[in-house]
Amino acid sequence: MAVNFNPMLTLTGSNDFQLQSGGYIQGAFMDDPVSRMWLLAGNVASTVTQPVWGGLPITELVPSLAASQFQTAAPNVSLPTTVAAITGFTVFNRAHSMLITPGNPVPVAVANMSVAFLRLGSNIRIPVQVSETLATALEDGAVNQQVTWDFTNNRLGTFATGDTALNVKVLNVSANSKIVNYDSTTGAVSWSYGYAALIQI
Repeated sequence: MAVNFNPMLTLTGSNDFQLQSGGYIQGAFMDDPVSRMWLLAGNVASTVTQPVWGGLPITELVPSLAASQFQTAAPNVSLPTTVAAITGFTVFNRAHSMLITPGNPVPVAVANMSVAFLRLGSNIRIPVQVSETLATALEDGAVNQQVTWDFTNNRLGTFATGDTALNVKVLNVSANSKIVNYDSTTGAVSWSYGYAALIQI
């Protein structure tokens, strides 16, 4: 997967700078004294065909026997297609090797690059994108309301009978957060303002 890159484009991308202190930034985990102890680095698997950014679910893969000979500390991670396969979430924090280009103001990693992530069960709080409908439905409800993941739109999804529930707590919702937009046709990844949910994984 190639990164969308136009070396002649020098204009400042829209929504590059946070103009307010309210809301969340998708994929930037909340400060916590123990959060850095749970932060891991993984390699985006060669089979991943889209860019990876903060606030996406991942599946952590067991290293191959050949790789294990070299005591590799960084496992491969892939993008799951089912809720049952989700083992953690990517984050922007300390993701120093992610790419930012004029056509993609959002830091991204592609196949064979490094990406920071946190495992489910770490109790870390991460903002993820959510639809307006779900954000409204979650208001004033219990933190353990059932939710799922919408793989089509890369965001927290509404739970329905027959769905697999995502094992997270929804702590808060925000109507004016910095969220990531991905255009699968052009490969462009950009910032905008919209709804985010703070989940504890």
